[in-house]
Amino acid sequence: MNSKIITAAVILAVVAYLLYTSYVLFPKKRAYQSVSPEEFYRMIQSGDVFVIDVHVPKQKPIPGTNAWIPYDRIEEYSNLLPEDKSTKILVYCRSGHMSKMAASKLAQMGYENIYELDGGVIAWQEAGLPYS
Repeated sequence: MNSKIITAAVILAVVAYLLYTSYVLFPKKRAYQSVSPEEFYRMIQSGDVFVIDVHVPKQKPIPGTNAWIPYDRIEEYSNLLPEDKSTKILVYCRSGHMSKMAASKLAQMGYENIYELDGGVIAWQEAGLPYS
């Protein structure tokens, strides 16, 4: 066998091993956390959060909402977002689908503390939480 092929195979094997072990030893942190309506409510009550409704079309907001930003236009409306990337941001929509996409986009933009309302406003109402 050609020594160049053997060398390339060994290098490839080493790179693959290093990539695999780095993934196992240092798994990537999930970009955001999904939380129950009750936990989302508690976080709003704490007062140290920025709450965003991302549902399209605009809906009646949960009390304590700071901004309405369409889920698919987060970057376009970045001027409405907190400057501090470590700010705790709570994101919701009607059912949870749009908020998951918005939460992922916020993480890509560098925000570090993102919480998404699991089940959206539907789950919020089913839990009997206040809805303006």
